[in-house]
Amino acid sequence: MSNQITYSVSGLDSENGHVALGEFVDRIEHLLSALNGIDRLVGESQSPKLYYRIVNASHSSPLTITLEPMVKKDVRNVPRDYVHSCHSRFFRELRAVRRMEAVSPDLEPTLLDDFRDIALGVGHDFKSATISNGEERVELDRTFEANIKKLTMEEDVSFGSFEGKLDAANIHEQTRRFWIYPTLGPQRIKCDFMPGTSQQIKDAMGQFVRVTGLKFFRQSSPHPFRIKVKEFEVVEHEGRVSLGDLEGIAPDATAEMSAVEFVRQIRNEWD
Repeated sequence: MSNQITYSVSGLDSENGHVALGEFVDRIEHLLSALNGIDRLVGESQSPKLYYRIVNASHSSPLTITLEPMVKKDVRNVPRDYVHSCHSRFFRELRAVRRMEAVSPDLEPTLLDDFRDIALGVGHDFKSATISNGEERVELDRTFEANIKKLTMEEDVSFGSFEGKLDAANIHEQTRRFWIYPTLGPQRIKCDFMPGTSQQIKDAMGQFVRVTGLKFFRQSSPHPFRIKVKEFEVVEHEGRVSLGDLEGIAPDATAEMSAVEFVRQIRNEWD
């Protein structure tokens, strides 16, 4: 079996079958991130031992790119079957997701997120997509997307905005991620940002921002745990109110009653 990996994507009919560059680059980066994640698992290493070179590409519908894994030149003592082991493991996990079978227990949540994002947008950003190796073909369709949602315990995805203070970021290699800390709601939200905005993220560190994009929800929470950012802007903090700001704002609100008695009376009225 060939160790080459072919990713094919068909554009929407409304786009005459063409695929938006930003969307395609985003999928390829998540594909590479997923391959590197498998590489680190198989090699039990913090750094991947393989790199991928493009050996074929075609624009004729579907848009197709073929990658070939190669051992990095500065890596030593790699087992002879290492490339094939990584290749087989990658397709085994993809196949498990597509068939809704158990994935390996050592798969990290971030790796499942990459699997999810390779297929994200089917029917909306692109018509269809597949990953193949000459003998096996995995459809990245709505079934794949629904199955990965179950594995990552996602309940829903919607488009919208959220605001919070940007206090942490990771912009190394293919990882483009920052966290916002909202005034109310969840403690923090993980945000994946678009290529070419790293400097904007750095400049916004420590400021309140509004992020707009796809919001991902868990079953147990009304608030998103992750946002795939499409738009990003710094917003003014002036006028924002936290619970701490309300302390002492109305000292006569309870009249002659103590705060404890006031709260007890309200609680009793609810019963």
